[in-house]
Amino acid sequence: MAEQLPLAGKRFLVTRPQTQAADFVSLLEQQGGEAICIPTIEIVPSESYAPLDFVLRDLDEFDILILTSANGVEALFERMLETNQYVGTLTDIFVVAVGPKTAKALEQNCIRPNLIPADHRAEGIVAELLKYGVKGKRILYPRAEIVRPLIIDSLQGAGGEVIAPVAYRTVMPTGSEDEIRNVLEAGEVDAICFSSSSTFKNLSTMLGDDLRQLLGDTKLFSIGPQTSATIREYGFQVDLEPVSWTLDALVDVMVEYYS
Repeated sequence: MAEQLPLAGKRFLVTRPQTQAADFVSLLEQQGGEAICIPTIEIVPSESYAPLDFVLRDLDEFDILILTSANGVEALFERMLETNQYVGTLTDIFVVAVGPKTAKALEQNCIRPNLIPADHRAEGIVAELLKYGVKGKRILYPRAEIVRPLIIDSLQGAGGEVIAPVAYRTVMPTGSEDEIRNVLEAGEVDAICFSSSSTFKNLSTMLGDDLRQLLGDTKLFSIGPQTSATIREYGFQVDLEPVSWTLDALVDVMVEYYS
């Protein structure tokens, strides 16, 4: 008889849109798991691209480009195309990708990052760039509307000039609350997978005081320490977090957890 896959019979709620979670869902399914994608965040355009478009006209004046998500990469290249900017300019800039998913998005646009820090957080970017040296450097950081100020404050404090136009926004999607409530009330999932602090914060906002009761025995799996810290700040337990903060690594520890 064929050996049963380690995640067989397990169902996981994935809190990102299905289009963005496709690779993660595929990995879960390869291990026998079932994913239910009900997003708690939605990626939407910036309210105005004017600040980003303005700096892209002088892209060759920047020394360093920081990208902290695949969404940021997508927005950057969309605006470069829309404003008729030469992508080859990026080959003369020191490009930083926060982690492998962001790096993959860059490579799909024919740009290979110069740096992928081992610590896939803002802290890792700052630590590596401070070693590289940022004094007198012009740094472009296309970002989400709401971010921690760590990158901007740290690099400016070290003498860098950080230009940080909004490239995209994350909002709470409509319609997800009832779907998630129904799934949890039915006890249909073994664990919920969170890929960012926002995915948990929005879930908490959606369900409010009912969240703890609705969770019951449902486990909470986190992609990394920043997300885990947010979950704990809200008074909940993190049941699983990988040592390496990627979705691939999360699947690996899920396999270990259920084996």
